[in-house]
Amino acid sequence: MAWMAAFLALTVAVATPAKPVKVIFDTDMYTDYDDIGALAMLHAMTDAGEADLLAVTQCTRGNAGLAVVEMINRYYGRPNLPVGCLRGIGVEGAGAKGFGLLEKYAGWYQHLDNQTAPDAVEIYRKTLAAQPDGSVVICAVGYLSNLRLLLESPGDAFSPLDGKSLVAKKVKKTVIMACSYPNGNEHNSAGDWQSSKIVFEQWPTPIIFVDYQYGRDLYAGRAVAESAYERNPVKDAFKNRLTPRDKVTATSYDQLAGHPSWDEAAVLAAVRELSLYFNTERGTFRMVGTNGDDEWISDAASSHLRVTVKMPKTDVGKVIDELMTRPPKARR
Repeated sequence: MAWMAAFLALTVAVATPAKPVKVIFDTDMYTDYDDIGALAMLHAMTDAGEADLLAVTQCTRGNAGLAVVEMINRYYGRPNLPVGCLRGIGVEGAGAKGFGLLEKYAGWYQHLDNQTAPDAVEIYRKTLAAQPDGSVVICAVGYLSNLRLLLESPGDAFSPLDGKSLVAKKVKKTVIMACSYPNGNEHNSAGDWQSSKIVFEQWPTPIIFVDYQYGRDLYAGRAVAESAYERNPVKDAFKNRLTPRDKVTATSYDQLAGHPSWDEAAVLAAVRELSLYFNTERGTFRMVGTNGDDEWISDAASSHLRVTVKMPKTDVGKVIDELMTRPPKARR
């Protein structure tokens, strides 16, 4: 009962933020659908004045993931939000999958093939250059190819600064969902391990890591899957992909509460005070070898952190569910 009172107090505490957090969301939006839940949360937080979602970039090529981004942006009343896609390097996904949403939401998107979208690095540079110094949070929940290319970008019409200098000037912190603790081979960091290595070693701002171990047993999404909204791509994605209640077992990948919520946890870490939900450990992840393996190195002097458990994950899942099920303020 005491924890429930604290939980309700926390909900009230985050309802009226002093200043919206400016966010660029970088997503693979290709295989797993926690990306969809994370983007829904960012829109809900933007509706509430907690966040200011500036742009969405995709870090995979050759698929319809960006079409899904555009569907969600439209559902939340932001069809003109800047979007961009990876160019040249990294992971290319075959075909236009779109989480089973493409036909139902035909007309809600421009980029069935995400390679027709603007270059993600151009979107990054244009967006960052227009923001106050030290004001932007990057939330990256996929491969780190776009971040690498941003670091390596030269000055242009948007800013004379090279990418590393532009990031150092404009970015406050970066939240990355990647890596396996204390070591291992995790999907996001391993998929383009060369880019992960460059970003982990050269990124000029603090990094907050949400690793595989934190999100794997953090469940959310059943609430939105079973919600009453009839035309909602977030609901449809979770409903289509989530293990049905009668198929859930103690060892199921999904559980009754929903799906593992790596990317949604990263959004909480990006927008809200870390201490509301997480404890932290100082150090950094580094890539080792040439197979995508990583390891955590503890370092009390590091500017990087990894999140650990503070609020029970069942309650963090409820926070995520509440955000994912909020109706948009303005639908188009």
